[in-house]
Amino acid sequence: MSRTYRLEPDESFPDDLTLLSDTELEVLNSRLHRELDEEYAHIDTQMETQSRLDEVNEELNRRDAISTSHERYS
Repeated sequence: MSRTYRLEPDESFPDDLTLLSDTELEVLNSRLHRELDEEYAHIDTQMETQSRLDEVNEELNRRDAISTSHERYS
């Protein structure tokens, strides 16, 4: 089995993104972006990839908001 730096639509995806470390979430984000780039290159975008990327972006935004909130009150 060769390793890929993309997360294809048929590969498993975490049920709860809040359980991932920041690094794991960033890697997942990167893999999804690479997959989306590949799909665009072949004019074959998948709804699953975009949906997953939306979920990851929501979690990243949530973490940014928490981080920014803590910085204000430190």
